[in-house]
Amino acid sequence: MKVQNTTSLYNCPKFKGAPQNAVSKVAKTFADMGEMGEGVSIACDFLGKALVVPFVIMMASDEPKDKKEFSALKNPVAATIQLGLEAPVLFFGSKLIGKYANKGFFDKNPDEFSYNEKLFRDKFVKTIEQVSNADDTVKEMAPDLIENLNKNGYTKKMADEFSQTLQTLGDSAKAPLKDSFKRFEKAYKNQFHLKNRICFVAALTLTPILCAIENWAHPKIMNKIYEHRNRNKIPPKYIDMDTFINSAKNNEEAKL
Repeated sequence: MKVQNTTSLYNCPKFKGAPQNAVSKVAKTFADMGEMGEGVSIACDFLGKALVVPFVIMMASDEPKDKKEFSALKNPVAATIQLGLEAPVLFFGSKLIGKYANKGFFDKNPDEFSYNEKLFRDKFVKTIEQVSNADDTVKEMAPDLIENLNKNGYTKKMADEFSQTLQTLGDSAKAPLKDSFKRFEKAYKNQFHLKNRICFVAALTLTPILCAIENWAHPKIMNKIYEHRNRNKIPPKYIDMDTFINSAKNNEEAKL
């Protein structure tokens, strides 16, 4: 995720000091979250519905308390049901799509555009091994880099570290490594966006089911909450008139 330049904020007096640092930290956080795609969307949506929306309803609405609670608590119920449906779709769907993408199932012309991340990762590893035979710097970093690639695949941290390493290499080593890495990175991102698009469409198709479950579950949950609350209420102590008169007489006699 690319974050727009925040230089203009540094020229604004109101954004000096702590506010300035806060803006930079928020921008960096969203930049680091850029590779998480649909997973971040689901998580933010869940937190918004489960925490933010109910809080706003309870604080801002002028409706009676019971009505506000009924509306506010509908959102955490919906968020939980949504998470329970969408998270498995994202997790298992991504794995299934990745499996077929790495077999070339979605590729028509791999030389121009490919979703096969594994193919280009293997080619990149092979390029590292070939270049390391002629360059001592590459030979020194090759074992750790290859192990990291085989274990974790593409990561933003690995990409940043590799880009820095390229700056220290000569042209004869830099050119083939840079070209091979770009192909690997492009295939990874192609597959990453493919997973998000398909999983997003799959999540949309679940919307009618989600609404049906929500409409069924929410009233039942609220009834249980109200029943539990009423069950634990301490009933008021009512005194009949005869008891009140007798009590008053006893108090008067005691005073005498």
